[in-house]
Amino acid sequence: MEVDWASLHRILSDTTRRSILELLTEKESLTYTDMMTLLQITNTGRLNYHLKALGSLISKDEGGRYRLSEQGRQAASLLRTFPERVPPERKLTAVKVATAVVLILVGVLLISSLSLALMAVAGPAYVSTSENGGVGPQALPQNTTVNLVGWPTTVPSFSMAWSALGPVHIYVLNQTQNGALQFTHSKGGQPVYNFTGPPGAWSEEYYKQSGNVTVSLPPGQYQFYAWSQSANYLDSFSLSQKSQPQAIPGGGLSPFFYFTAAVFIAIGALLIVLAASILTHRVWR
Repeated sequence: MEVDWASLHRILSDTTRRSILELLTEKESLTYTDMMTLLQITNTGRLNYHLKALGSLISKDEGGRYRLSEQGRQAASLLRTFPERVPPERKLTAVKVATAVVLILVGVLLISSLSLALMAVAGPAYVSTSENGGVGPQALPQNTTVNLVGWPTTVPSFSMAWSALGPVHIYVLNQTQNGALQFTHSKGGQPVYNFTGPPGAWSEEYYKQSGNVTVSLPPGQYQFYAWSQSANYLDSFSLSQKSQPQAIPGGGLSPFFYFTAAVFIAIGALLIVLAASILTHRVWR
């Protein structure tokens, strides 16, 4: 009879299936419960899977007991003739452990020292720029809102300064508020920038004859208005903001420096990998 060695090898490659054949060889027959107990299997699905995989190597009698078929006895005989070879245990010696530790320490030292040197020598320089805006003198008619200037800000706060002949209301409107204001006072579809009465909504409002304040608002587009209940005169109005510091690579180091640093960092990483391979028996077995 021709033997399907590939199928037999696949069946017997699992330790649980080999244990089932060995138990049936020793006990001659076993119930399903006996096998679960002896194999210490608590999952019936797992045992059913292995019994199905054994296929024609086992049979089940009318009493529900499992036995070896003729093919099963031949397979069990093969297992006894060619037992599974247990690979020799690989032990970590003190020399191996010490070598791995030294390699890890050297690798970490190389990576950390070169990384710190790069940050210290070639660290970025931070620069910031200032922006200014504003308007010149403005007449403020009685009970009239006068548009001063639009201002796009990219930072969360900016400075605002003004000076007037008498106390004046300064309004800061975001884009939504300004759009609603222009829509309310538009004529013939065109916006009106000077109109009677104060704005209906605003983000910030100040009432002083002169002031120099820091306005904290989310970055965005803002519109600035002045309103005075009685006739007034705005001498000056100015805005200023300092941009967020931006990193500019510095150091003026040559490409050779970076290449050398990259080589040393790569060597450090390789030493750590080599140490891990020693500890996991991938090398120096």
